[in-house]
Amino acid sequence: MAMTIVACKQAIPMKTLVLTTHQIESDSITHNLQSYGIPYDIVEFTPTKLLEGNLTLYEENEPKYNLVVINGGDLILEIDNIWKSALTTEQWAYLEEYESKYSVRRVVLSEDVPYNSEVELNDPNNWGESLDDQPLLVEKSDEIKGIFDDARIKINAPLNVDGIYHTRVKIVNTDTTTPFLYYSDNGKEGPVAAIITKYENGREKMSFFFGFGSWSQSSVILNHLWLTWGTRSLFNGFRRVYFTPHIDDVFLSTELVDPINNEIYPEDGDVFRTKAIDFQKIVQFQKDVLDVMPKGSFYRAELAFNGNGLLIEADYDLSIQIDTERYCDLEYVMEPGKGESRWPKENYKLSSAQNKVIEKDDLYKFFYHNETIQKEFFWSSHTFTHENLDNVSRSDVDNEIRLNIEIAEKLGLVDKEYWSGHSIITPQISGLHSKDALETFMKYGINSATGDLSRSQITNLENPYLPFYTTLESSNLEGFPVIPRTPTEIYYFCSTKEEDTYIYNEVHYSDFGRDSTFDEIMEREAKRTTLLMTELRHEAHQFHQANIRYYPKVGNYGESLLEDWTRSVVSYYTKFVDWPLISISLNKQAETFIERAKLDACGHETKFIIEENKVVGVSVSASKGECTVPITVPIGVKNSSLPKDAKLEQIGNDPLTVWIPLKKGETKSFELEPAFEWRINESSVDVESTTSFVESSTIAETTTVVESTIVDVEPTTVIESSTNAETTTVDVELTTSVVESSIVDAESTSTIVESTAVDVEPTSTIVESTTVDVESTSTIVESTTVDVEPTSTIAISTTVDVEPTSTVAESTSTVVEPISTIVESTSINEATTSTKTITKTITSTTTSTIKPTDTCGNAPFYRCGGIGYVGSNCCTEGFVCKYQNPYYYQCVSEDSIDYDDPTELPIIITTTSPVEQPTELPTEESDPCENGHFAKCGGVGFTGSKCCKKGFICQVQNKYYHQCVALEDYEEPMETTIIEEPTSTSVAEPTEEPETCENEPFARCGGIGFKGPTCCSKGHVCFPHNDYYYQCISIDSVDQFESKITKE
Repeated sequence: MAMTIVACKQAIPMKTLVLTTHQIESDSITHNLQSYGIPYDIVEFTPTKLLEGNLTLYEENEPKYNLVVINGGDLILEIDNIWKSALTTEQWAYLEEYESKYSVRRVVLSEDVPYNSEVELNDPNNWGESLDDQPLLVEKSDEIKGIFDDARIKINAPLNVDGIYHTRVKIVNTDTTTPFLYYSDNGKEGPVAAIITKYENGREKMSFFFGFGSWSQSSVILNHLWLTWGTRSLFNGFRRVYFTPHIDDVFLSTELVDPINNEIYPEDGDVFRTKAIDFQKIVQFQKDVLDVMPKGSFYRAELAFNGNGLLIEADYDLSIQIDTERYCDLEYVMEPGKGESRWPKENYKLSSAQNKVIEKDDLYKFFYHNETIQKEFFWSSHTFTHENLDNVSRSDVDNEIRLNIEIAEKLGLVDKEYWSGHSIITPQISGLHSKDALETFMKYGINSATGDLSRSQITNLENPYLPFYTTLESSNLEGFPVIPRTPTEIYYFCSTKEEDTYIYNEVHYSDFGRDSTFDEIMEREAKRTTLLMTELRHEAHQFHQANIRYYPKVGNYGESLLEDWTRSVVSYYTKFVDWPLISISLNKQAETFIERAKLDACGHETKFIIEENKVVGVSVSASKGECTVPITVPIGVKNSSLPKDAKLEQIGNDPLTVWIPLKKGETKSFELEPAFEWRINESSVDVESTTSFVESSTIAETTTVVESTIVDVEPTTVIESSTNAETTTVDVELTTSVVESSIVDAESTSTIVESTAVDVEPTSTIVESTTVDVESTSTIVESTTVDVEPTSTIAISTTVDVEPTSTVAESTSTVVEPISTIVESTSINEATTSTKTITKTITSTTTSTIKPTDTCGNAPFYRCGGIGYVGSNCCTEGFVCKYQNPYYYQCVSEDSIDYDDPTELPIIITTTSPVEQPTELPTEESDPCENGHFAKCGGVGFTGSKCCKKGFICQVQNKYYHQCVALEDYEEPMETTIIEEPTSTSVAEPTEEPETCENEPFARCGGIGFKGPTCCSKGHVCFPHNDYYYQCISIDSVDQFESKITKE
């Protein structure tokens, strides 16, 4: 076939097309793409849902995909009792012509033999089999070695197809086809297991003659190989392995198990608390283990501490002695305001005696302002006493959070780079179903919390690379991110190998029918953890303070359970890959998950640019919101071409990653240096399909395939029925986001549905949808109930699923058209919606802010909108409500908005959305005074009522804040002068500060842990929002802030 190489300029999007049938699971493929953050479309065929016309391979006459993955060879289905391909010869030829023209590579899993002219069965009497023990061997050619090198995967990695159905073949066309993998026969190369084919028309295909399983370590490794080969190591995503151990309960003591007397909870058993030597040994281990980790690795443990442990050890009588256990169901959703109060008093403050006795504790003295030892660990709060927060009062949570932060300040941890103050590990992963707890976290700047993979109710089951965001159903509060963590088989009340082995066998004896050895336990943990890490899962790993107890090294094990576990995992992990292992802080881990959620929601698109048959650069854009897009490149970049805010990252032997921050509507680009070859081909004759099979006389019915690139939509979408003037507001949370992907089903209709002005070729009936908004030709059918199995990886629904918080206007229309827009949903908690047929959509208006009204009560820089918000959307004069993220809108100065720059436009808060009004229920007799428990009743600048309701008295907390407290909790003020302690920061009187003050308006100027200047510029005062955050605000706005605090 004659080929013409065309010198042209062409842009090709970095997006994958996955074709599959309903008979084969695609989880292994989709999880692999999700792990990198690579966008994809997936088309699933069934006998009743086939394709008429051709696949939609173009958008506005431009190519859409840079990689094609086929799951199931020739997509064979049984149609009318005849086995045939889901695609016709003409449809296959159309796909192959596309691949040839743009040099797009194809990867085939579970390749079929009968229709592949390059191979034949090794044994005509054996079509395939599944064996418990079937290793694979790798072809040692330079080409195959290059693929392994590019992926940084070891060519001698122990790969196999154990338990997987596979077919043994032999190559018959050696001119086009070379072996990639062999089945091992007694350690020698046997029949072929995988091949690479290069056709005359320029097409290239990698074929595997076996299936893939998401549970298989070998499948996971092979996924990385085909992805690297298929994309030529240029993709819009990144590969990183995070490996961080979390040590909970630091400073506390643990009652240990007693394997000798066969007691799990012995009455008079050993109690263990770590000593300085234990931490010193861990510090040394963290350095030594780098010798066996891949180049570029960094290993550091996170210490999650409980400050009360310092009191317990120093003087038990002065410690806080409360019941810390849980007395409710594990997933109990607490009604706000109904929690138990276990602390002796609200707003508890440590006495001078308690503060002094803490300083006598050995661990306190070891860590106190000792940056040399502190910096060898990451640090975070585990609450003060370790109280379970599932069903306790807001005041209890406040005590737990506030006092532990004070201990961190006392130790000298706060504001250090190794301190994580914006995320938390709660005791027993509690409080995540409690609105009172979550709001208290946020009060102290804690904006995320740690979850647990063993708790499905607080885990994103649809996309494990995203946080779980709380909902009204889960927690009476929407939008609080829960960051997953994985438990280990190293148990909290074990400090030695013998203790851990004893408990393991108590738990798992029935699983194996016998006791397991510590060697076996470590081997299983190594395999479990390596599977997660090579899936690029970013969860941290859970341990407890007893697990870092030092014991002498004997044989292969020592000097702690943490070290034994870590060395076992690293030893197995490094058999497969040469990817660096990186430990990150709790703050950074939360940021990683949240930024990934933003990436999936921002509508990003990445294209590589081809000129003169070479890839010369990359273009990146975002259509829906702000995000930072990672692009992995196989070579270098031209530094002078990089956007000013771009960042380059290359760790160890990993490939170079370029991070491009984008605002909504922005497009940025950079150049590669050197450029690398990528040919654009034009055939001088029509391309014939290389796929051949027997055609059936059955005529495929007219179908529509719906592709969805992002299920996630803006926080509010207004949809109006053309036959009904009622309005529906649909709030979709971030957890419904898929990496620009969805299952694409074929449906019996000739209707073409489009959204966001997506042009579809006339030859195709595949319809693209990039948001829930669709044009007037579309029909969306919403069902009343959708049940989603919690174990599903991709939930396919023929409805638009609406969370219970959405307000849906009822419609009398119940006509269901013969088309369904398939919307992929990825984390839905049995939502119930109203049935509505929608035939018209109102798209977003061009208005980007909510103009303030004179009567608005939202003060400057206060929240004014977002998912779960039920207050007013307006702002005071001179301020507008600006989108910060889907869950948080903020009143900002009009002067800070650049209306002329479309990339700076905030997202509109739809003013037609109904706002849920709180219902006020009288709980007590009327009282002429409105100031109730904890209300503000005085202080500098306060102009409201200074009285308190019956049973309360106005207590001076500080010069700016007086608070109504219960009479029994009232403390007589001392008549001595208040002296500023070195560990706290006081604020100045609310008078105008000198113009030379370096604190700009609205900058932080005080609070616990603050080390900077406490002055404010002229016209501003340092205002205490809470004990931890003081801010320079305008003198004129003091009353507004005071009023806001009183309301809260």
